[in-house]
Amino acid sequence: MLPLRRTFTLIKITGLIFPLLLALLPTGCSPAKPGSISLNSDLIGVKIYQYSGDRQALLSTWKKLGINTAFIGLELAGQDHFIQEVREAGFKTFLILPVFYNPEKLKNSPELYAITGEGRPAKDDWVEFVCPGNRSYRQEMIDKARKLVAELKPDGLSLDFIRHFVFWEKVYPDSKLDLTQTTCFCPDCLKSFQQDTGINIPPDLSGYPAVPGWILANHRQAWLEWRSRQITSMVEEISRAVRQVNHFLLLNIHLVPWRAADFEGARMAIAGQDINAIFRYVDYLSPMCYAHMLKRPPEWINSVVMDIQQSAPNPVVPSIQVKEAYLTGKLGLQEFDRSLQSALKPPSRGVVFWNWEALAESTQKQDIVRRRVLEFLERRRAEEEKARKQLTVLRAGLRSSPYGARQPFPPIEYWLGAAGDMARRFKGSTPALVWIVSTMERDQSRKEAQVYTPRTRLTFPAPAGNSKQYTNIVFSEEDANEAYLQAFDRAGYKVWLQVEPAMADLPTLIDLIMERYRHHPCVIGFGVDVEWHRWSEQDNEGLAVSDDQARLWLEHLHRWNPSYLLFLKHWEPNKLPPTYRQGLAFIDDSQIFQSLEEMVLEFARWSRWFYPAPVGFQYGYPSDRPWWSRLADPPAEIGRAILSVAPNTSDLFWVDFTMKEIWPDKNKK
Repeated sequence: MLPLRRTFTLIKITGLIFPLLLALLPTGCSPAKPGSISLNSDLIGVKIYQYSGDRQALLSTWKKLGINTAFIGLELAGQDHFIQEVREAGFKTFLILPVFYNPEKLKNSPELYAITGEGRPAKDDWVEFVCPGNRSYRQEMIDKARKLVAELKPDGLSLDFIRHFVFWEKVYPDSKLDLTQTTCFCPDCLKSFQQDTGINIPPDLSGYPAVPGWILANHRQAWLEWRSRQITSMVEEISRAVRQVNHFLLLNIHLVPWRAADFEGARMAIAGQDINAIFRYVDYLSPMCYAHMLKRPPEWINSVVMDIQQSAPNPVVPSIQVKEAYLTGKLGLQEFDRSLQSALKPPSRGVVFWNWEALAESTQKQDIVRRRVLEFLERRRAEEEKARKQLTVLRAGLRSSPYGARQPFPPIEYWLGAAGDMARRFKGSTPALVWIVSTMERDQSRKEAQVYTPRTRLTFPAPAGNSKQYTNIVFSEEDANEAYLQAFDRAGYKVWLQVEPAMADLPTLIDLIMERYRHHPCVIGFGVDVEWHRWSEQDNEGLAVSDDQARLWLEHLHRWNPSYLLFLKHWEPNKLPPTYRQGLAFIDDSQIFQSLEEMVLEFARWSRWFYPAPVGFQYGYPSDRPWWSRLADPPAEIGRAILSVAPNTSDLFWVDFTMKEIWPDKNKK
């Protein structure tokens, strides 16, 4: 998340700093045109690399064809404010950034060539590739991407040639691919491979193809996984860099058009594109399904889209060719029409035409585009309307804390009514609550400042007859939860018991809380607000949770009930376990958005990061009131928008800071 999200520490208590925070929100954090970042709209795009004609005529033609997105080559994007003019006309804009294909760079720096297992430079016809492991080149491309985004201000960046060397445009159905012709086996890559994997090449072995042959014969899988990480890490590094410039920048990646099993797993083994790893860092996946070029029937295009969608939850938008290339046979109207229909079949979220120069030549193909795109958009509208009526979530309700709701603290009847009403907005959902039972203790000796001690305060008394001293844990004189939990039991509601742990030991907190409340059938699990996990005044943030810690906490929780779940809450994925997922749910409490579109994009990324593990969201913060207050039904409309892009959502919670604005307390005198 943005550094500004750190202000949430103050927001939790005061509620007075929101106008200031909104004024301080960096203008570079969102695109210029509201709604241009939306993932909910289908993408009808065209790649364009050169243009010197009437721009207004061009944009008018695009609108008539139903095109809403332009993928623009770097040379054209920088010409006379071209990209700015396209954006101002209402089109979504992506810069096409070639990553490892760089013949101009290689012409002057041939030492950067990737090296095949045969010992030759990675060059085949016009295809020339830089070594993906070269750190100086990688940094150069990262800096270039950051600079382009800052200067040209596109809506998105489309990563092209971000793979290993292969001339896939001439790989036909009966082709046999040879791993010894892949890259990169340069000395630096071989050295890094050994260092990273602990695999040692025999010292008496040297040269090509001897060393590559030994690796492929003895450590093939380790090599394939290692070289695919070169590609995934480059996607990750570019993603992090450009989103520091514009956090809501959209990212698309061009994929080789191979299904997972094609050519013995060549998508990963040859191209090094591991979709299961890459999808977390991008918003769109775009396979280059040039069926005519690849000697495939048009119907094959949809099979590629379906195969990719099985591996990743992102919108998949295939790119199709408009005109013949490499082969002499013409790409006729009927074949183009069939290709377009195949590209737009479910689960496709649109199409990208390669390229405008070719499409501009044929008014007949433009007529086909206009007709098929209109049919697609009408079908999608009907599908979305039907889907909206069926959207549901496992649990929906409210987040409750001792400090969030305006005092006095609402009675039992209020929570039953409001949480139930929230759940009724999502057909089939069970009413639920995040019930905070421990909070950070305020330092009463420093009332002039918002300062906390290392201790957490439980909202119930110490165990009866127990004289044990608990480090960094203090108790309340009375139980603030028992009567509420009894009511939730009777109503069939579900409750997460959450803590703000401070420096307290988590297993000890689990024991104290579950010993007291495990008899309640409403309790489904335990939650940790990681913002406050081992929080210190010096760092003003909590510590990240490791895989081992998450596993330990879950195992400890299961001693009380093997069916209990554990949720971890934060707004930054890197504060949560990097790989451990079993038995966990991940709650995002992000805020300070300028629009619903920004929130939905952020939550979609959270969903993908932890996919397929269950995720949940807290929303309705005062900092977002300027836009959600204008919605007819904020809890439902925001919730449905989230569910439409986050298929692994298990929990939706409206926060207690503003719940009385949605559900007024009728008993308040």
